[in-house]
Amino acid sequence: MKHLLVFLIFYGQCTIGNVFALPNKLNIWNDLDPNHKHTTLFVHCKSGTIDKGPQYVPHGILYQFPIKENSWLRNTLFWCTFRHGPNYKYEQKFDVYKSRSHKVPQGSIYEWIVKEDGIYFRINTAPMHKVHNWKLA
Repeated sequence: MKHLLVFLIFYGQCTIGNVFALPNKLNIWNDLDPNHKHTTLFVHCKSGTIDKGPQYVPHGILYQFPIKENSWLRNTLFWCTFRHGPNYKYEQKFDVYKSRSHKVPQGSIYEWIVKEDGIYFRINTAPMHKVHNWKLA
């Protein structure tokens, strides 16, 4: 009986933590050069169970969605395809969100900034750094 009580208390805390934890946010900014003709960004993000569908993000616009972390398994993963340019000939596919250790607090903002010379990243207010160059599709 003691083991059942311990299990129920532990399970209840995990469930409450999962229900009431702040979701993380995934921000994707289209910061392509407005002086170029093709400034619309194609974005398609997915996880193992969620497909956000194709999005066409105009220059200067933020595409954002919340990510509810699986706090029990900590195995949440989202990946995205980015394309831009004439006939969307420049492309990059990569993981945009992976479960992190508890060092990154719930409610954090994972920010991707798309520019002509590549794709940049930061979490919350950390300095932005370039992580990907464009490839021909």
